Amino acid sequence: MTDELSAWITESAPRALAYAVSLVRNVSVAEDLVQDCYQRLLTKSEVYDLPREGTKLLFKAVTNASINWTQREAKSRSLQTLQNDADFPVEKNELPLQAAASRELGDAVGIALGELPVEQRAVIELHVMGNSTSEIATMLELTAENVRVLRHRARKQLASKLRPFLENDIK
Repeated sequence: MTDELSAWITESAPRALAYAVSLVRNVSVAEDLVQDCYQRLLTKSEVYDLPREGTKLLFKAVTNASINWTQREAKSRSLQTLQNDADFPVEKNELPLQAAASRELGDAVGIALGELPVEQRAVIELHVMGNSTSEIATMLELTAENVRVLRHRARKQLASKLRPFLENDIK
């Protein structure tokens, strides 16, 4: 393995794992999916210029693997699992009421994200990671318009689910 390829893996692995965790909501499954995707890409390292094109290929592979896993496992995941995976850290200086509100909001965000279809969640996660609409479209093999539609639908669904929290902040 070349130094350039090793550097690409070292640089892309944490982001790929974080992305996979955000999609499948399970760290051990995400680790397995990312490892499988790296193995498949590395077997084709003569075909692809991984240090230059690899990140987009990796994120596409992680997206597809996550969608496949989610479709197979959708029936076995429970609401309790989603709630446990949605832990947000509590600040040391937070008052108990603030800590409870933060925890409740964190749980609600985790549940709302978990209820999104995988493609919508993927678009939101990639957008939050700083990718442009055209980059997301390339990674997910969608049109830019389709990415915008998926992002709009996801935001609309998240706003609907989180409306009680948003209304309380406005008052």
